[in-house]
Amino acid sequence: MKQILLTGQPNSGKSTFFNSLTGYKALTGNFPGATVSYQKGSLNLMGTLYSIVDLPGAYSLIPNDKAELETKKFIINEQDSTIVNVVDASVMSRSLEMTIELIELQRPMVVALNMVDSARKKGIRIDSAKLSRLLDLPVVETVANHGRGTLDVIRATHGAKAPSNAATLHYQRDVEQEVLQLADKLPDDLVRSFRVPKRTVAIRLLENDPFYVKELKRYDEILLKEVENSRHRLEAGHDRPANFVIAAERHNLAMSIFEQVTSFERTKPTLESRLDTVILHPFWGYLILISIFYLFFTGVFKTGAYFEGWILTQFQLLEKALGTWLPLGLWRLITNGFVQGLGAGLGIAVPYIIPFLVGLSFLEDTGYMARIAFLADSIMHKIGLHGKAIIPFVLGYGCSVPAVMAARNLESQRDRVIAASLAVMVPCSARTVIIFGLLGYYLGPGYAIGLYILNILVIGALGRLAAMLDPRVSPGLVLEIPAYHMPSLKNIAAKTWIRLKDFFTVVIPFLIIGTIALGIMEYYHLDKSVNHILSPLTVSVLGLPKAVGTTLIFGIFKKELSLMMLFQALGTNTLTDVMTIQQIVTFSVFTVFYVPCISTIAVLYRETGWKNTLYVIFGTTGLAILLAVAARIVMGVLL
Repeated sequence: MKQILLTGQPNSGKSTFFNSLTGYKALTGNFPGATVSYQKGSLNLMGTLYSIVDLPGAYSLIPNDKAELETKKFIINEQDSTIVNVVDASVMSRSLEMTIELIELQRPMVVALNMVDSARKKGIRIDSAKLSRLLDLPVVETVANHGRGTLDVIRATHGAKAPSNAATLHYQRDVEQEVLQLADKLPDDLVRSFRVPKRTVAIRLLENDPFYVKELKRYDEILLKEVENSRHRLEAGHDRPANFVIAAERHNLAMSIFEQVTSFERTKPTLESRLDTVILHPFWGYLILISIFYLFFTGVFKTGAYFEGWILTQFQLLEKALGTWLPLGLWRLITNGFVQGLGAGLGIAVPYIIPFLVGLSFLEDTGYMARIAFLADSIMHKIGLHGKAIIPFVLGYGCSVPAVMAARNLESQRDRVIAASLAVMVPCSARTVIIFGLLGYYLGPGYAIGLYILNILVIGALGRLAAMLDPRVSPGLVLEIPAYHMPSLKNIAAKTWIRLKDFFTVVIPFLIIGTIALGIMEYYHLDKSVNHILSPLTVSVLGLPKAVGTTLIFGIFKKELSLMMLFQALGTNTLTDVMTIQQIVTFSVFTVFYVPCISTIAVLYRETGWKNTLYVIFGTTGLAILLAVAARIVMGVLL
């Protein structure tokens, strides 16, 4: 099997390229000893089987975070693999700096010149044949989001060789001379241990790359002094740090290549630039953002409510029919539990989850998600979290697990812990089921949107408190705004299914088993013991029906279960017959904020440790009780 490593800078279209090849049929793995993930898929092309690895995006092979570090180590360790460097053609001058670093490794490589359609819209014309000659590498033009050219890249990996025409990629004479002189002093056995060319080792040592410097210090401290002397000479000649000198050389090389292969055409202001003028406006941008989210959630509610009533009615009729056919007893109870569990999953959750995930995928694929992050950055500053800390919160609306995992790419441990801890309180798709299936369906969309607003305010207040307790300054935002794209229906359907399949394969079976288990508990009166133990909380503090205690236990396993099993526990599908408006609001507030699901707890432990995980478990539960009691009091006054 031939292994291909996809690498490139963030937002180069690398993951879209990967998805185009593998069709989303991919596995997510972790680098050994690390918690940074990569995607791995397979492709069968004309009888040849390829293993495609989508590495985390990296701006440089001198890592600034965990993702870049693991990408660098993976590329160096997988010597038998072919590198495919995905380059954004619309910002090629900047993207080529990473390409030059990869060329310095002297590995078989192909350049995928992606987003050439976006470049042409900007009036940029690239001579890919000339670029290929200058880099001494195969260069293939691609438009990955439409699948154009991606298979040609794979075909180009056959016979791909390490670039040999290095003359075009040499630095200025004095810098190159210092590099070569240092390279000559490096012992062969030391160079072999790094598994990269001698010239590249010298460059990395001059750049003061911690990985190479640490190994050299262990090998020969006298030679380390020689490196320091070379670095000082370079700094004295250019009056700036040596790593800046090398970075400037790569930048100059990238710009020189870019200018040689690129021509420009005068273009009129594009629709995209006009849209961004409004969408990223400091006033209108926020108004548009609020409007889009209002329409999004209202659309989810309207669609879900339309199908929920009809589906539940069909399952009620089925349950009634089975009741006339089966005699009273345990088997009838088990059959009813199966029907009720399946009906709750298909009737209450699916009508809301599907339009929610479709809408989320649509916003991602259009490029609007990055613009949401840009608009939210100034708000994030106020709670002491900047830059990439926005991304976990955005992902949290889909699922808390990837939201927590996304926090791993933040530069400081402080930011990782705070962002991961707050992200678990963002209403994920499972909590969306509760918000819309309970509040929205029975009380109207105004109540549902109100709970979302409350959630944002609470997260903001907690973030501000965390920033006060730990006032260290975080790095600022470095965010690339991708071009707008017309989403592919095939891609949206595939992404929706990837996110939805766990619901059908895990949640619904779990729901059926849980509903049957609850029925058996009721049959043998075991549920009364559980509800009695929890009654000081559910009845005395929250003012809820005693029977909801068991549903809160199941909700810890999967958040959706706390709502779906509520119908079983209360013995009706019309909750307004047995619960007041005050109780529905109180129950909704509590279940949205209380302890995260088991999957999220496991990931939170892996990312932040037990101490912080316990803080989150007990903290969210206490916060949920406090907010639910406040909601009970406020609704009691209003009603």
